[in-house]
Amino acid sequence: MKIIQFQYFKNYSKLFLLGVFINLSLFGQNNSDNAELLEILNEIDQKLDSRDYDNANLLIKEIENDFKELSVENRFAIDLRIAQIQYYAEYNEQSINLLLINLEKLKTMDSSLLYYKYNTFLGQVFKTSENFKKAIVYHKQALSNAEKRNDTLDIIFSCLKIGRCFYRVDYVRIPEYYKNDKDSALFYYNKALQFPETPENNRLFTRIYDNLGRMVLNTGNVNAAEKYTNKALTINKSINNSFGIAVSLSNLSNIYHYKKEYKKAIEFAEESNLFIEDKSLSIKRDNLEYIAKNYEKLNDYKNASRYINEAYIISKNISKNTLRKKINTIEAKYNVAREKQYTLEEKNKRLKTQLLLYSVLFLSVILIIFGGFLYSRNKNYKRRFEELIASQQNKITMDTIETNPKKATQIPPEIIENILKGLNAFEEKKEFLEKNITMRDIAKHLNTNSSYLSKVVNSYKNKNFTSYLNELRIQHAVKELTQNKELRLYTIEAIADTMGYNNGESFASAFRKITGIYPSYFIKQLQKQSS
Repeated sequence: MKIIQFQYFKNYSKLFLLGVFINLSLFGQNNSDNAELLEILNEIDQKLDSRDYDNANLLIKEIENDFKELSVENRFAIDLRIAQIQYYAEYNEQSINLLLINLEKLKTMDSSLLYYKYNTFLGQVFKTSENFKKAIVYHKQALSNAEKRNDTLDIIFSCLKIGRCFYRVDYVRIPEYYKNDKDSALFYYNKALQFPETPENNRLFTRIYDNLGRMVLNTGNVNAAEKYTNKALTINKSINNSFGIAVSLSNLSNIYHYKKEYKKAIEFAEESNLFIEDKSLSIKRDNLEYIAKNYEKLNDYKNASRYINEAYIISKNISKNTLRKKINTIEAKYNVAREKQYTLEEKNKRLKTQLLLYSVLFLSVILIIFGGFLYSRNKNYKRRFEELIASQQNKITMDTIETNPKKATQIPPEIIENILKGLNAFEEKKEFLEKNITMRDIAKHLNTNSSYLSKVVNSYKNKNFTSYLNELRIQHAVKELTQNKELRLYTIEAIADTMGYNNGESFASAFRKITGIYPSYFIKQLQKQSS
């Protein structure tokens, strides 16, 4: 039982035990919160992908403020995002210690996606700090997890990471890294390439082909290196992957330098720089070095000096050395933190034993109170069902989404008017039934941004975007189930799919939160009325 619950109800033991029993007995009562939390976590992941760490931090604070009680797995999921933000934005290793402690507990659920994400991130951390042996351990654990879940993309990604750790192809300027186990790298690359080529798989295959090109070039097999790299370039162009194109062109520049075709090598490096993005500064630096090196071979020392100086400026902005020094201390600190954690766990075990004794003493009271609760709940469910039916008969929707006259601040009136017109069309055309639709998608469709759309929804619809979307879908579901007898014969999963949800659990949670009853109960009562 939860420590917080015991402290809060310590003077009201009966109420406390009732809360505990209900919490254990009512299936899915927190599902709506979980769905909302998952949506925010996904939005944080998008911010991390775009390196928008400030807004990612704001979303973390929103979770901390709005979700007071979290499951262990949800807490661990939040800890992972916090660690990623601190690691990438601040080079702060303290949060990594917490992940290492959490991972010990996650071993009991090693088939969960969260366990995979932990291992993948920690593998990347130790790879960046050049502790390749440790990185391989974590990536292998991630691979084992991906195979249990039969997730092709995660299997390929883990094989890619393991291969790169065994054979450090990205540090082409440091020969000693080529002393790693090449055969092991080839084994994992080939394991990944056994899967069929699909648009999703190809994004990872291009990285493997580029790595294979670098590996065979180091052994002197220029033709094979060019073949692998051109294969990667072709796929990258077919999927319009700018970052991948830049990498492949940079690799071709190095290959043509090896072939002593220096002008061609310069052309590939310059073309690569046309596709460079902010996250590709190290590639731009390498390209500038390749260009300088080739101009030197052509005896054009003026251009060689110019490009090598540009490469030096970029190198100063890449702070890997600072990061590596910090990571070296992680494991020592982790050992100390783990001992403290074990001590805390022992105290928690004793407290749980005491709580169990209280539970046994008041079991009879719980059963009586719980029986009364079930009676009251069923009565409330029936009343809520009757209200829903009455609202449909009177053509009134529950919790009607009305426009709030309050104005969204700092947004031009013409933009507000355009957004509200777009939302009306969005509701009339039932575009809210589209699966996986996001606020970003709608904002793009309305020619505005997510910030403006969020403010208008909050100010004029008087709710956040997630609640707005869920209420539109559930209102439609109530109407369709009331009017369409055939729809009632569908499974909850099938109904959820028609209403735009990815699974029945999310649909049932949203239905329960908005209507006060579960969809299965609503359908059952409708069928009783029809018979």
